[in-house]
Amino acid sequence: MTADTIFENGVVRTMTRVGTTDAIAVRDGRIVAVGSGEVAAHRGRRTVSVDLAGRVLLPGFQDAHIHPTGGGLGRMQCDLNEVHGIGAYRETIAEYCRTHPDAEWIRGAGWYGDVFPGGFPDAAFLDAIEPHRPVVLDSHDGHGSWVNSAALRRAGITRETPDPAGGRIQRDADGEPTGMLMESAADLVTDLLPTVTQDDIDAALLAAQGYLHSLGITSWQDAAVGDAIGIPDAFDAYRRLDDSGRLTAKVTGALWWDRDADVDGQVRFFEERRLAASTGRRFQATAVKIMQDGVCENHTGSMLSPYRGRGDDRGMSFIEPEALADIARRLAVKRFDLHVHAVGDRAVREALDAIATDAGGWDSRHQVTHIDIIDRHDVARLGRLGVIANLQPLWARKDSVLVETKLPYLTDDQQERHFAFRALRDAGAAIALSSDWPVSSPDPLWGIHVAVNRTAPASDPHAQDATAQCDPLLPEQSLTVDDAVRGYTVGAARANRLDRTGTLAVGQAADLVVLDADPYEVAPRDLGSIRAVLTVADGTAVFER
Repeated sequence: MTADTIFENGVVRTMTRVGTTDAIAVRDGRIVAVGSGEVAAHRGRRTVSVDLAGRVLLPGFQDAHIHPTGGGLGRMQCDLNEVHGIGAYRETIAEYCRTHPDAEWIRGAGWYGDVFPGGFPDAAFLDAIEPHRPVVLDSHDGHGSWVNSAALRRAGITRETPDPAGGRIQRDADGEPTGMLMESAADLVTDLLPTVTQDDIDAALLAAQGYLHSLGITSWQDAAVGDAIGIPDAFDAYRRLDDSGRLTAKVTGALWWDRDADVDGQVRFFEERRLAASTGRRFQATAVKIMQDGVCENHTGSMLSPYRGRGDDRGMSFIEPEALADIARRLAVKRFDLHVHAVGDRAVREALDAIATDAGGWDSRHQVTHIDIIDRHDVARLGRLGVIANLQPLWARKDSVLVETKLPYLTDDQQERHFAFRALRDAGAAIALSSDWPVSSPDPLWGIHVAVNRTAPASDPHAQDATAQCDPLLPEQSLTVDDAVRGYTVGAARANRLDRTGTLAVGQAADLVVLDADPYEVAPRDLGSIRAVLTVADGTAVFER
């Protein structure tokens, strides 16, 4: 069998028992030979040789928890993700307003709370830039929206407006709304935004796909497919792009669980969606995403013990544990993988309790994502249950967001159980790594850097201070380079239920990334400076630097 392409003269890290070799051969999008001895038999007159010139070849990276529709739309709107600081925010927002004079609403995302006194921005800042048109800017973590006075007026939000279920309107000492809307309170404004069209969603996904390919990412799990947290439903767009051949990444959709909808009807709807997606080539809908709590920064993460300095405030569990267990049981019977957002240790325990109701008998890929804080007893339990720990390593460093807006609210005991990656690994938990983009950068090399060093990459604009760069966060919880690379390849492939990916072996998809340096060979401090130079999906180059 003659190969279409041979990648040779480099370091090929297969992520299998073969270990490291020097070449692979590809035909019709699949790997047909591994190692120069085997590859030689597949060389023909029309075979294209790609000279790796000593560089390293890995399986394409995968992201096990990401929001590409929101990330893509953000890159098309007022994008604050690439800047940091009050002056930079003012300049970026003002420039966007100036260059979009016909926009009825000013829409954007990506700001960080540590920039502002007390961790929260206010409407007055935006009013000075744009007093007439409503402005809505989502936080980088997606758990709050910053709005101006025009947006508050448009939504009718006043001091008399009650906090909605699962949300909070930030108020000043006199009870007046400040312009910060947390969790579901943001819906009071975002529900008024102009409808995002299907063309907009297509463009956002394609913009996201191009960006992710440039980072070496060939597959991902979209962690909110449905009308979710201000992100439009991308299900039809994924199928449309897949059918037309424009979807070059492999995507697993985690269907969004609406906690206010009928349980039985929602399960039936998910079954219909899974069946519809099963006819595609690169998009599948095999998981269900459930939000069990919020985040620690705004005290909506669900905790077993109170936050520091907050009285008896233990955050919010969005679904009662008994109801969550019933939902999990019903979904598991229908063979859906559960993908549960759990930040606080109480939410993690409730997620594990719910997953434990699965009677088994099938190859489930249940996962708990985030796990900022976990009780010591639940570390071993997670491993015993076979639950995948879906972690975002870029968060495990002492950047100003963590130091100024999160750590002050965590007790000493809670801080000791913070991003316990090594403890989870040592307890036998399967590890999948991800970014939660646009919450944080989707660059896998930055994620690997922080997983190993527990400090920030040198070029990260949101972590330029000496503490973030030099003072590791709980260094005893670091992962090895091999742990981290596997988390973005083998581990993420398992979480994404993409079993023909994640390794370089005969019969596997030819999803590949070539890097300009080998993460196994560089000094740990240099991991974040490595870049993808070639990304290949199903044997076809989709990015070349």
